[in-house]
Amino acid sequence: MDISSELASGAVKAFLISQYDKKTDTEQKQLSKAIESSDHDKVTELKEALVNAKEKYSIANWIADAATRMAKQLNFGTHISKGVHPDAKGDNVSFDTVDNLSQTIVGTHSIDSSYIDANGNAAALPLAAFFDFEVDETTKIRDLILADNVDFIASLASDKILANTYQQTFKEALQNFITNPVTHERNKQTLWVTNAYEGADIEELDYINIVPLYPSVLTHEVYQRINHLKFSEDNKAARDNRFKKTADQQPYITLNDLATLQLGGTKPQNVSLLMSKQGGRNYLLPSLPPIIKQERSFKLSKFANSIFGTAMEYNAREAIQSIFKSIKDTRNIIDVRDARKSAIDEVLYQIFAAAEDIRMTMPAGWSKDYELERHEKLWLDPKRADLEGEEEFKAERELTDAWHAQIIHSFARWLNTLMQTEFKAIASDFGDAEHLNWEREIEDMQKRYERAGKGVFL
Repeated sequence: MDISSELASGAVKAFLISQYDKKTDTEQKQLSKAIESSDHDKVTELKEALVNAKEKYSIANWIADAATRMAKQLNFGTHISKGVHPDAKGDNVSFDTVDNLSQTIVGTHSIDSSYIDANGNAAALPLAAFFDFEVDETTKIRDLILADNVDFIASLASDKILANTYQQTFKEALQNFITNPVTHERNKQTLWVTNAYEGADIEELDYINIVPLYPSVLTHEVYQRINHLKFSEDNKAARDNRFKKTADQQPYITLNDLATLQLGGTKPQNVSLLMSKQGGRNYLLPSLPPIIKQERSFKLSKFANSIFGTAMEYNAREAIQSIFKSIKDTRNIIDVRDARKSAIDEVLYQIFAAAEDIRMTMPAGWSKDYELERHEKLWLDPKRADLEGEEEFKAERELTDAWHAQIIHSFARWLNTLMQTEFKAIASDFGDAEHLNWEREIEDMQKRYERAGKGVFL
């Protein structure tokens, strides 16, 4: 531990000064006002109160009280019994990893935390604050205690034997070694079979009793980190700037589906010190079962003469139904027009996704064995152009883009046919004008893909 003797030896004094200032802040302010107003009786009263407080927070008195009273009234640990039930009186446990556990198991061993939790008599909680007092940026008083820092020990009392006694008391309180574990009726208990595959019958089975405790240090770390992600100034500024055109746009974090579990009711301090700091709130991350969606990979039949057929109709059926719905809505308002435009775009996305999957996954020359129209083979089998003996195919594909127009025409004809089939009463309305409109839609989508560097007909 890299800390100077001066800091180590002055840690106790620095803590007690901070406690004195914190606890007597009101009296010190009142004393200043009383002196200004020449209220001699009040001055005398306040000075006496401050003298008593100074005596209370002297090293000799406070350390003696902490070692003889507070240390017996607080139970320290990383895992808290009362986190399971506030009335549980079982032992707390200080977890220390001895073996390297699998990284796939998430627990207290997964973090390097500077926190320690405690519960017991609320009047003894100043001892927890003492252990948690920061001596410098990397060291707390409890680190000095656990490291048996000689400069720190010497500062506990002028008598060497007494100082070592205090040190040992504090260290035992922090380490919380348990020789005879104590559980309670409010603790949950699980009987775990240790020889499940050895016992011939139930009478021969052996069990151990597992008592789960609440990992309050781990949950406090999670609580602090989630709060930092949600409420940090940087994240708040990034969220605010998303609507400001002149502001620097930065990514921000949003945490969805968080739940909160309240422990301790209106008195979380009855559970533990860290629970009190959290106001009893504990975050629960979503642990929902996965949503399994049916695979919809597009399958192209060898006997199909076009990608625009019943298989594609099924593949894009939801978007096509949305087009039908928008056509049935005869209102000439922007919401209806936007819904129709969005549905057509979704059909095109489905088509281009299916086409890209075919182009990327099928082997070069696969289209030779398929009944597709020539222009669709040029579109969907680009790697065929690199095969030996396919010079004509390559030239036709690369030296002209006439086949592009044929694909656009095929799409428009297919979509128009779907509309005429669905709306037989007004089938004549889907004539050349609508056909041209469908062509413009795919041309517009093609341009958008090309601007994004994803050429549709490359």
